Amino acid sequence: MEQQGKRIGVFGGTFDPIHVGHVQAAQAAAASLSLDEMILVPNRQSPLRMGEDRTSTEDRMEMTRLAIRDLPGWSVSGIEAERDGPSYLVETLEAFRSDHPDATLVFLMGFDSLSTFDRWVRVEEIVNLAEVWVMPRPGKDGPQALAALEARAPALQGTVKLLEGPMNDISATGIREAVRAGEAIDHLVPPAVADYIKTRKLYL
Repeated sequence: MEQQGKRIGVFGGTFDPIHVGHVQAAQAAAASLSLDEMILVPNRQSPLRMGEDRTSTEDRMEMTRLAIRDLPGWSVSGIEAERDGPSYLVETLEAFRSDHPDATLVFLMGFDSLSTFDRWVRVEEIVNLAEVWVMPRPGKDGPQALAALEARAPALQGTVKLLEGPMNDISATGIREAVRAGEAIDHLVPPAVADYIKTRKLYL
């Protein structure tokens, strides 16, 4: 039986590609929230970002695996990547809750998602299934964005919390643009990910 009180982080995203900002923010969250495990969940298709071009699910999954392969207690789940159609977080959390009935799930959300979180499918069930923590972003006013969310959706009052931690301006979009421009990205992504992008000729 799984140990009582185990805390499992769930960090989802497109990860196209996963970069050092993702990893550093998740490491800081794992430390500050006393997480025992971290599960990264590359999504297949965000319901709010339908129609966007993206790298294949297989490539994004493999880059995510490479990025965290040396981190004990970290794993990559294909639960959303392998699901047909859009990825709904509430279904993912329900599956993890079934697999880990005695654990506390802790969902790590990117700052930009604060502006749309109230429109996520069955959002009030999400905050009952997991603690929800928002990772910081440089130049963004966390308390203001959280207050705006709660004003739009009073039922979410007090259910979403802001993390403190490292902040950087690294973006996956910027990395893809750098690759197309022939610029070095070794300082932006884990070395194994940089090698994979080069070998697979991604983003060209």
